[in-house]
Amino acid sequence: KILPQGAAATQEELAEVQALLQEHGTLDCSRAKCKDPKTGKPTGPFSASAANAKGDHTGSSMFGSWLRDNCIIAYGLFLTDPDGQGCEDSKACIGAIATFLLTHESYRMELVIGGHKNVTGKDEKSWMDRPHIRFIGETGLEDTKWYNHKQNDALGYFLWTRIQLALAEKMPMTGEHLKLLGQLFDYLRTIECWDDLDAGHWEEHSAQHASSLGPCLAAVKAFKTLLAKEGYLAPCKVDSLDILEDKISASLKQILPNEVINPAENAKDADSALIFLCYPLEVVDDEMGGKILERLKTCIGDIAMCRYRKDSYWCKDYKDKIGDDPTKHFTDEELKERDALLVPGEEAQWCLFDPMVSAYYGKLYQKGKKPEHLALQQLFLSRSLAAITGDECEYGPWLCCEAYYLQGDKWVPNDDTPLVWTQIDLAMALHEMGKSLAQ
Repeated sequence: KILPQGAAATQEELAEVQALLQEHGTLDCSRAKCKDPKTGKPTGPFSASAANAKGDHTGSSMFGSWLRDNCIIAYGLFLTDPDGQGCEDSKACIGAIATFLLTHESYRMELVIGGHKNVTGKDEKSWMDRPHIRFIGETGLEDTKWYNHKQNDALGYFLWTRIQLALAEKMPMTGEHLKLLGQLFDYLRTIECWDDLDAGHWEEHSAQHASSLGPCLAAVKAFKTLLAKEGYLAPCKVDSLDILEDKISASLKQILPNEVINPAENAKDADSALIFLCYPLEVVDDEMGGKILERLKTCIGDIAMCRYRKDSYWCKDYKDKIGDDPTKHFTDEELKERDALLVPGEEAQWCLFDPMVSAYYGKLYQKGKKPEHLALQQLFLSRSLAAITGDECEYGPWLCCEAYYLQGDKWVPNDDTPLVWTQIDLAMALHEMGKSLAQ
């Protein structure tokens, strides 16, 4: 209600909004910092959900650390606070992920690169043989429970974020990190990620996901820029980067603006994960960005945006239907059973996306100065702010939700509140709003 309706906001009004959010700790990611169980000191990564009025998510999978979430969080912290504690937290987070990968996952990649392991088949046991994209942030150890680790986007986000920090001269490359990046690129080449049927952003149906290819392509392009800037030799096979860029670009050209066309049974013509290709990755041109935004209109709800239509995760009365652990992970066959629970129109509405749509419209406005882009930037920022919890929320007020879902006939925040990914997305949206209003 603070941002005016039908008129451009002012810098003063935006500052008032930011002051309120700061007063109530809405964007405070520090509550989700993983801490060493012995010393109590932060270890670098963040758990997926921060503590709320009902606890700290201990015992649920949301207490874990995802590479995807952490890398987007790290990038957002760097972007919005490049010379302060945010940047320091960003470097600590990415450094901890790099250490985890070097310590526990490098050998997995070498087995694949050397032809000793095949992880691209349908055998669900092989999914644990891929580099793990979720780990125990408190200890830096692997989580040994079965999980679907075939998530190439998570590897792409790590590569891209680590390279962004190097390009900005905030976290210069080390020999170890260069070696790790080269290994990751060779791994993506070996599994032919451009055709790989991975689990995508949502860790679900095996398919060729455009939203998984985008982060990998963005990382390849950024790494080529870094190599040219610093004069490094590529620490991977001599043609890996060119092959990856050519093959991934060709696949994206075939798929976009869809999310999935292969296999046909899992086809999705609109998925909100694609907004991340527009912002912050900026790996599609404005024409394709416009097509993606047009497709995403079908995902927009009254409160927020569904991930995709016919999404059964957190569908109506989800906890009653699924059981004690609403964050339970599913095999492809189990997903078919879960999908049968959905009544179309009762998809959960997720709070991750409105901030990114706002930020992308901000980028478009900053380039072209079209008033309609500024108006849409403000509209989607207003929607993002309206989704912050109120006093009636059982987890507490002034929190950024993961999603709202139907409990009976009432839309309520789901258990994963506050979600750090949503917090940082909103922080980036406010950052871009400030840049637009300053022009």
